[in-house]
Amino acid sequence: MPRTDENGRQLKTLLDYLLDGDIEARDIYDALGTSSSTYYRRVKEHDYPNAEELRLVATRFGLSYPDLQVRFGLMSREELEQYIEANSFTLATINTVTATRNPVKFSELKPRLDAPPL
Repeated sequence: MPRTDENGRQLKTLLDYLLDGDIEARDIYDALGTSSSTYYRRVKEHDYPNAEELRLVATRFGLSYPDLQVRFGLMSREELEQYIEANSFTLATINTVTATRNPVKFSELKPRLDAPPL
C-alpha cells in the first residue's frame, strides 16, 4: 500500500484535488522521468512517493515541495517550522534586464532593410 496524505489520498488523487482537474498518469510518470510500466509498479510499493518523487512532481506541477512532504508524512509541520526558523533565508529576486543606453527616439528609427514588407 503506497503512502497517502493526511486525508488518505494517494498522490494522483491529491494532484487531481490540488490542480482542480483530472491529472493523467502519463503526466505523473513523465514528471518522474520513468516509463509507464515502472510507474505502475512503483505506485504499488509502500514507500511511494518518496521525497525525490515528490520533488519532481512539485517542480513539474508548480506545487510546494515542503507542503507535499508534510502532507505525505515525510516531514512534520513542526520540523518544517524549526527548519525555517533555524536557517536564515535570503530571498533571491528575478531582476529584469534594463537597457543601460538611452532609449532611441521614434524619429531616429529606420526600417530594417532585411525585413519583409507588411
